[in-house]
Amino acid sequence: MTKSKELGNFIKMKRSTLCPTQFKIPVDSRRRVKGLRREEVADLAGVGVDWYVRIEQGRENVSPSVAVLNSLSKVLQLNFAEKEYLFHLADKVLPMDNEPCITVSETLQKFLDSQNPSLAYVVDCNFTVIAWNKSATKVYGGYENASEKERNLVWRVFRDPYTKEILDDWEGYAKLRVAQLRTSSIYENNALMMAVIEELQNNKLFEHWWNSPEIVGTPEGQKLLHHPVVGDLYLNHITLETTEIKGAYVMIQMPIDDNTKIKLQQLIL
Repeated sequence: MTKSKELGNFIKMKRSTLCPTQFKIPVDSRRRVKGLRREEVADLAGVGVDWYVRIEQGRENVSPSVAVLNSLSKVLQLNFAEKEYLFHLADKVLPMDNEPCITVSETLQKFLDSQNPSLAYVVDCNFTVIAWNKSATKVYGGYENASEKERNLVWRVFRDPYTKEILDDWEGYAKLRVAQLRTSSIYENNALMMAVIEELQNNKLFEHWWNSPEIVGTPEGQKLLHHPVVGDLYLNHITLETTEIKGAYVMIQMPIDDNTKIKLQQLIL
């Protein structure tokens, strides 16, 4: 099978998985199409219907542009891995800066919300929290009005007094974040992380740990938090990789005991 045919089959398959009501398209008993119609996808993507049909049919003389592929990716709700695959089939290079602001899908946000009262949030490759559920913001403080830098876990552990207050093992956690940042090399040619590092180098502990090759820190796992309202929270931590956003991870912190679960439920009422 040629790439053009694979591209058409892939788009057709993804089209069939979409729910019309997601796009406020009315559905009645006469509708027989599985997923969206071709013309509906074309309209949502801002592409001519004839052109879209030719793409889906896998015509050899059709070469969708980067703009069209980006638009189709959004309509078809593709995650990062699927989007890479789409661009590969179209013999196009996926622009890494094509989206100025990284956003999570409605599906991933619903997953985070479904984890309540457990804490659930998404951390990108810069260690910045980019999505969260209600429990996470009630325990760790409001992310809603925080800037990108203020949502960065490395910056937060050194600059946010509240974070230092609730962590039972602040030093172990801080060491871990410094070690993760230093060994990841993500700060190279990265304006956000270079700004964070430059600011934190005024902190003696950060500077000492940053220049210490043997720093380890406390591994993520079971943790104790001292919440100012409900008291001690005992949590188990698990990290899941997501294919939706390159380099991003889903962090879930679950109550270890019933007492902690009850306290978390009280916070999100």
